[in-house]
Amino acid sequence: MKALVIGAGPVGTFTAIGLARRGHDVTVVDRDPGPAADGTWRRSGVMQGDSPHAWRGQMVRAMLEEMPDVVERLTTEGARIGEVPGMPGMVTALFARRPLVERVLRETAQAEPRLRWRTGHAESLLVEDGVVRGAVVDDDPVWADVVVVATGRASHLGEELRGPVEGGTTGTSYVFRTFRTRPGAASYDAPFPSFVNGPDHGSLVMPADNRTHHVLLVCPSEAGEIAALRDDEAFLRAVRAIPHTAPWADAEAHEPITPVHVGGNLTNTYRLQGPALGLPPARGLAFLGDSVCTLNPANGRSLALHIPHAKVFLDHVDDDATDLSLLLDQWAEEHIRPWWADHVLTDGSLLRRFHGEPLSADEPLPSDVIFAAGEVHPEWMPIIGPCAGMHAGPAVIDQLREPVAQLLREGWLPPVQGPRLAELVGAPAAR
Repeated sequence: MKALVIGAGPVGTFTAIGLARRGHDVTVVDRDPGPAADGTWRRSGVMQGDSPHAWRGQMVRAMLEEMPDVVERLTTEGARIGEVPGMPGMVTALFARRPLVERVLRETAQAEPRLRWRTGHAESLLVEDGVVRGAVVDDDPVWADVVVVATGRASHLGEELRGPVEGGTTGTSYVFRTFRTRPGAASYDAPFPSFVNGPDHGSLVMPADNRTHHVLLVCPSEAGEIAALRDDEAFLRAVRAIPHTAPWADAEAHEPITPVHVGGNLTNTYRLQGPALGLPPARGLAFLGDSVCTLNPANGRSLALHIPHAKVFLDHVDDDATDLSLLLDQWAEEHIRPWWADHVLTDGSLLRRFHGEPLSADEPLPSDVIFAAGEVHPEWMPIIGPCAGMHAGPAVIDQLREPVAQLLREGWLPPVQGPRLAELVGAPAAR
């Protein structure tokens, strides 16, 4: 079978390798030519190419099943696998910067004898009588029996074959820098990233590979302070004034190795394969990754859903009797839609709180508030923990919504840490 994979991000490349190793002839099309001769790589058209990524345990497990050699090479090249304390083998995440993961995936794919790599732009899909035949790439037809569209959040390829997009903007943006720990200092080796809410922003420390980590601020997109935080020194002043991030931006222990990056237009969106559940866009055509769902990246959930979704595709692509489009939709409805709905609720609530609106015990409570309540009720952690780690879906914490609402009625509030954005922008000069 001839397969065409359009888009060579982590989801597309994972899928292409899986198809080739199942004996199919695969063509991968991506407009990015790859790393430069000096090893630097600015991913063309990928806004989040340098941003912090959480390669959660769900993705690691899928990769270990499909391509353990990739995981082995990543750890050999400096990526670190986190495990739940006291539970060896229970993986929380693989910590690595995206360029390392993408480079290893790309080089693995390009070494596959049945895989052909083509740099170019897919302009349109070729569909005849409800069956996909390939795609037009730079004015040339590329024929295939199966086509995978994994072109990312900004792509419109094939949208005329599908139903409406649900959801929209989160109303937030992020600002971040990457740091490398200096020789002799302790690097960030916790098994989890660390996220804390401030009064009108959030802050994140994300571990990565080779003694690096990211420090990130999540802000309302319209916040005027974002313009000031784009300045390298202003960003350092700000994150060194937040108790949560200050130790990881300390000049004596950690050196910034990138300028400030800003990520905007963050969205929570969800879309079925075709016009409606059970109606395929075209036989032999599958949409994967961000073309199905985009989530606010702050929680690092997207790839924990997208890679297992791609694994479903790989496991059933050769089943002649299977309606693959319906199977992908059914899996997404069960496993992806609940997390999308959780993001819509939680990000909407968080944005209102950033704007100073109080939490109400009489409105649906977001998951971050329920997670925070575990600090005062540790007996709830056997319920909260599996949800926080995505080992159970958001429905598992429904049983805690009323108890947490009662806590709010009694005066408890989820903690916030650090000064307001206006104070951070005016913080004393960085050391």
